[in-house]
Amino acid sequence: MGHPGRREAIVTGLPVCSARVDVRSGDLYWLACNRRDIGVIQTTDMSPRILHHARSSIQHLFLDWQRGVLYWLAHGQPLQALSLAGGAPWDVWNETWPGDLPAAMDSRAFSMLWSSALGLQALSLTKRQAVTLAPSWSHGLVAAFEPYLVSANGTALLLWDRRTLALVLSIPAAGVKGVVAFVGSELQAVPPSKGSAVPLPPPVTTTMRTTTSTAAQPSTSTTTPLLSQTTTAPTSKATKSQTITRQSTSKKTTPAQTTAWTTLTKTITVQPATSTTRSFTAKVTAPQPTTTTPRSNSSARVVIPTPPLRSSPAHPLTPVFHLSCSRMHVPCHDGTGCVAQEYLCDGEKDCADGSDEDECALCNTPGAFRCASGAVCVGAGERCDGVPQCPDSSDEMGCWTPTQECALRCDAATRCIPRSWLCDGHTDCLDHTDEQGCVLKKCGPAEFSCQSGQCVALALYCDGDHDCQDGSDEEGCAVPRPLLCREGEVTCSHSRECVLEAWRCDGAADCGDGSDEQGCPWEEGLCEDHQWGCSHGHECIPDVWRCDGETDCTDGSDEVGCHPAPCQSHEYPCGLGSCLNASLVCNGQQDCVDGSDEGGNCSVPCQRSCTHLCNPSPQGPRCWCGPGYQLAEDGLSCMDIDECTEWGKGACSQTCLNAPGSYSCGCLPGYILEPDGHVCKLAGPEPKLLVAVQSEVLSYGLRSGHEDVVLATDKDRVVFSLDYDLVERKVFWMDLATESIRWQDLNSGKKGTLVKGVRSDCIAVDWLGRNLYWTDGVAGQVLATRLGSAWQGIPEYVVVMDGDLDQPHSLVLQPLAGLMYWSEVGSHSRLMEASMDGSWWHVLLAQGLGWPTALALDLSTQRIFWLDEKLGSVGSAHLDGSSVKVLKLHWVQSPFAAAVCEGQLYWSERKTWSVQRVDKASGKNRTVLLKRHGQPHGLQIMHPALRPTAPNPCEMRGCSHLCLLSAKHTGQCRCPAGLMLTANGTTCLPIRNLTFALFVSPAAVAQVYLKDLPASAGSQGLPPHQALSLAKVSHLTAIDYAVKDRSLYFAEVGGNFIGLLRLKDWGRLSWKKAVAVEGTVKSLALDWLSGNLYWIGGQPPSIHVASPRGRWALALLSEGLQGAAWLALCPRASTMCFVTAAGSHGHGAVVECAAMDGTGRRAVWRKAQAPTGLAFGGAGTRLYWADHERGTISSVELDGSRFRVVREGLHGLSLFTIGEGFLLWSTTSTNGSSKIWHSRLEQAENWWFLMEQELVAMRIYSQFSQEGTNGCAKSNGGCAQLCLPNPAGRQCRCSPGYHLVNGTVCVLAPPCPALLHACPDLQSCISREQVCDGRPDCADGSDESDCASEKVGTQVPAVVPSGMSHVEQKPVSSIAAPQPWQPHPSLSAVPGPQQHGKPFVVPPSTEEVLGAVPCSSETCNLRGDCAIEAGQVTCHCTLGYRGDYCEEAEVQPLAGPIVLGVAVLLLLAAAAVGALAYMRRQDRRRRTSSTASTRVLTLYHRESDPEEEEEEEEEFPPKSDTFVNEAYEGKEELPPC
Repeated sequence: MGHPGRREAIVTGLPVCSARVDVRSGDLYWLACNRRDIGVIQTTDMSPRILHHARSSIQHLFLDWQRGVLYWLAHGQPLQALSLAGGAPWDVWNETWPGDLPAAMDSRAFSMLWSSALGLQALSLTKRQAVTLAPSWSHGLVAAFEPYLVSANGTALLLWDRRTLALVLSIPAAGVKGVVAFVGSELQAVPPSKGSAVPLPPPVTTTMRTTTSTAAQPSTSTTTPLLSQTTTAPTSKATKSQTITRQSTSKKTTPAQTTAWTTLTKTITVQPATSTTRSFTAKVTAPQPTTTTPRSNSSARVVIPTPPLRSSPAHPLTPVFHLSCSRMHVPCHDGTGCVAQEYLCDGEKDCADGSDEDECALCNTPGAFRCASGAVCVGAGERCDGVPQCPDSSDEMGCWTPTQECALRCDAATRCIPRSWLCDGHTDCLDHTDEQGCVLKKCGPAEFSCQSGQCVALALYCDGDHDCQDGSDEEGCAVPRPLLCREGEVTCSHSRECVLEAWRCDGAADCGDGSDEQGCPWEEGLCEDHQWGCSHGHECIPDVWRCDGETDCTDGSDEVGCHPAPCQSHEYPCGLGSCLNASLVCNGQQDCVDGSDEGGNCSVPCQRSCTHLCNPSPQGPRCWCGPGYQLAEDGLSCMDIDECTEWGKGACSQTCLNAPGSYSCGCLPGYILEPDGHVCKLAGPEPKLLVAVQSEVLSYGLRSGHEDVVLATDKDRVVFSLDYDLVERKVFWMDLATESIRWQDLNSGKKGTLVKGVRSDCIAVDWLGRNLYWTDGVAGQVLATRLGSAWQGIPEYVVVMDGDLDQPHSLVLQPLAGLMYWSEVGSHSRLMEASMDGSWWHVLLAQGLGWPTALALDLSTQRIFWLDEKLGSVGSAHLDGSSVKVLKLHWVQSPFAAAVCEGQLYWSERKTWSVQRVDKASGKNRTVLLKRHGQPHGLQIMHPALRPTAPNPCEMRGCSHLCLLSAKHTGQCRCPAGLMLTANGTTCLPIRNLTFALFVSPAAVAQVYLKDLPASAGSQGLPPHQALSLAKVSHLTAIDYAVKDRSLYFAEVGGNFIGLLRLKDWGRLSWKKAVAVEGTVKSLALDWLSGNLYWIGGQPPSIHVASPRGRWALALLSEGLQGAAWLALCPRASTMCFVTAAGSHGHGAVVECAAMDGTGRRAVWRKAQAPTGLAFGGAGTRLYWADHERGTISSVELDGSRFRVVREGLHGLSLFTIGEGFLLWSTTSTNGSSKIWHSRLEQAENWWFLMEQELVAMRIYSQFSQEGTNGCAKSNGGCAQLCLPNPAGRQCRCSPGYHLVNGTVCVLAPPCPALLHACPDLQSCISREQVCDGRPDCADGSDESDCASEKVGTQVPAVVPSGMSHVEQKPVSSIAAPQPWQPHPSLSAVPGPQQHGKPFVVPPSTEEVLGAVPCSSETCNLRGDCAIEAGQVTCHCTLGYRGDYCEEAEVQPLAGPIVLGVAVLLLLAAAAVGALAYMRRQDRRRRTSSTASTRVLTLYHRESDPEEEEEEEEEFPPKSDTFVNEAYEGKEELPPC
């Protein structure tokens, strides 16, 4: 391939990361950088071709050109091989490759070597056995060529003796990434008579191509070839001739006439120092050194020396040079020459130092093995150790010994037959040796030997059931035959046996005389769907059996009238439907029965340009294609037939690989391909069928028929569903009598209980993730628990799937993919697929199902099988729900469980009390395996290959309780009932341990975990707690807490603000004023999803809301709020509730609710007296409160229904709260002391403890009580200012002084000129005379509302936010709303609270309000030109206006009403034009900029805000017992409100 000395590019079509060359053909084999595609470029056509596509990522690719085989190692896969010619790959070694480990192939020793934590290991590819060469090896591995190893340590290449692991050579070389070793030409001695020690022949060289971290492309060194010329003279044994070797440094040398052979010597290039290689001659010729100049490149050629002979006292081992001898020679110890291997230990000293005869006594030691060459001996321990020591590797030949996996070698030692295949009745060798010489197996002492040779457990002898296939276990039994058959049995006509009535006419003879199958009625009626009726009309077969080449109807009508199969491209169709090979057409002989293959135009010569063959035919010359091809539409060319696609699973039982003109089949790990080349059969131990029959679990050998009792329970108990675990060797089963899942050790027989209090139709073992799953049809759930858990009285399982499950029944798992499948047999039967962690699910199949009661997975074909009790059918489909096939089989009546093994489908039949099997593809060859006087239920097939292993994603997850596999090949930690996952995502803690209460006194807050509350009455003082004293706070009135941010919001009497205390930092506790308010806050509540803060305050009371950080605020509700208190929020439901007084003259209170945007206000309960502590409970649809006057704790649904009293008779009720199923309330005695009561909601017991401090509030929190979402939870709902959630989504609102544009944007309302006032919608200005003048002047008509009770011109309408449903009558606002300008003295804003002469909340500037809006006329309120001067926005106002933003009108004498009217009209027109221009500009900006208007959006969970840093903070040192909440971080599942 290519031209010498020329660098050429080879087109591969894909990026290549590794390549190997077949030195025989020159073909290039490469591995693409996707690590899956193996390609080849042949020297014949230089076109790239994909040879194989691997299932997983390939880490190492090796080429053995001597055997013509490619080998590769892929993560999680066994060592695989592929012929260089292509075809199907095969498994060389069944052990899976653990990971990315250094590995090398030694083609000389035919072995694979790798370095891991277990040391240096080698796998003999001949014996397929692995050995450990060194238990500890830290040098890595880059190449191997027996007897050497090559490693790299980052600075040098190291050459090791593989036998002694001694360092032979070290060459400086930095950044070596890979090494390629090859052997130069070997010299052949001419003539083959023995001579003296041969001077060094051209050295065996190894090219090590290294890749450094700095070199992007490896460079190639060019060396001058040296022509070596050797002249030899034949000698005899007595007279040894001298061999003369001359080396010339000239580039061209003409060999002399006496030249025996000529070869090129390879120069030696060593980095970085110059090396000298000496070539030694015989005694006559002096050595002549040859020196090469080193090159700084990425190629290094290193002479690999042959191991020197063993040292002796007479000749100490002092090698002067590292010599290189040919493969059939070894160097002398003194380095003066090489001697042929056959001359070692022959009694004559051929080396000058005699080292060829040293230590030759090894051959005389006992057990020594003499190599086939006769020259070298190896110790007894080195014989058949997997590593060749003999030069000819003869010490590793003939080493095969029978093993469990290879008990017989047949077909000329080309096939290995496992022990379980021997004498199983199925021929697995082409020479039939696996079924020859079979003798009856001797049964064990606890077994009964059937006359057929079958072994069954002695406990099954004379038990009334035929366990032997010949029934011999029930012959000669001493138990008398019953005179009368029991109920449900019938009497055989002649043998007088009793058999079950369900066995009558079931297709299998159970009576000894066969009378139970005689006189059976024919099936009546029409055939159903998926069936075909035979001609005689009383027999139905599956429709796919029609014309399949096999007779299935008793009258053979299913194969009558069938169209013959079309002939293939290499066949000629005869007239009667038969096919004839094309080579027999027009050959002068009539081969077709009708003679249609002769005559006609047979004599016409073939002149067509056919790509394959052109043969004559009676119709004239035709193009023919070889087998595996089909004729193209042009009639000339041939196209390959993709047998894998067109034939489906008919081509191969497992994997299929198409090739030009042919195809090849492959098998999954644990299977071996049968001699037919199509069917895969399980290797290893015999597969066993486990089946639960009444109170027993039986084991049935699928090859030997060996039957045994695995476990037996009490006779009154039924073993229902079952499964097994090969890792711990346990069988698990569902015990319905005790409602528990139990287990038994298969080795020791020890039993135990996994979980109690469950009922299930099906259990399934996750052998990879180490869990057990089961279905609960009544509850409609799929649950899971750990395999290793032990029942200790507390359930430790999780609900994986819940909700929309309609009677789940059968369940199967696919842990390798993290998927599970189950059937539902409720009102709408369906097959479901879901992730094993329950994170997602979907309907796999919902059509054509009756009652799919039994499921089975076939991992080899990636299909799911089900048996339908209602339809009496067997169905199957791909795991994606496609390719559905249904077979109607009349013997499918009441299936319970199913399993697939090799080509068979097994299931248990409850109606006929039997276990049966059929071919999984066709449904034919039905066989009844077991039939007993007991109903079978659970069924599994036990074999290691059916439970393939892989890395467990849960091993490194570190979950404290359960870890469930997911479809993303990861593990998800889950917690049993009563526990919740903490913020670290791995630890589960009881909910009680994660829930805490805040007790609020006038100047301090105490945190108490509910787990620390006393479980008895009468304790003194607070339980263990963390206290926080708030400095400079006089008297707290209300609090709320954000668990995620660890932020405490609080209000105090007369504080005129709501404070914010962040508790993230232990060493710095500081609070600041978050929202400025008017007066005292009675109640406050945080929307912990959006960050909005709601509170009740002001006189008269109003409900207010402020955005995060208090920038925007407005009065949400103001009317009808007399006596308003106890504000409660459920952000997940976008609902708020509060208490109001019943009326000015009545007594009692009303519990009201509304959406969190103020809409949908309604009364929920009107019969309360003195409610306190309003709080949400349950799932957020139920309200709880305590009633001080009634002494009760009550609750009601949000729609006012289902009112109930939770507690009563509580005297002196003061405070109340509820959370996470816990109740807290306080009672006050006459002496002023308080009792804090606590109780579980569902329990009647109450406990209390005394507390001396006065309390003003109590609240319960947990990490999981503040999770969920609503319409404002993300990005402020897209609103510029206030985003208020409601059940339908959200509503954007603006604070006073702004009006809403396009539903999300808030813009400043233009100020009105003198003598004009703004309409409530802030979109127009009117005069006092226009109010209530009978004509609407405001766009919303508000200037004409409520005019009957007012005098025109005396009342100015209040400015209210846009979007309000009614006009409020100017209540005194209790919020200090941001006021960027004063529109008119009559509309002056309420001044905000001051501290040190500065407002708590800095009013936003116009630049801040406009956000990303550029400087424009809108900036100057359409009254001037905007310019940016010295980095500041400056407005140049038009005549008649002044102010920084032209917001003030200059007071001028009026010219008259007409002038005023014209000015107003002009102003309105200009405002309309400006607003239209502004909205268009905003729309364009929104479409072109992803950051538009971001300055007016606020994010609640932002870690830091520059404006916050500027706000003034009160700081104080933490107390000795600092209040921290370090346990609550992260995002978890949504709990109830």
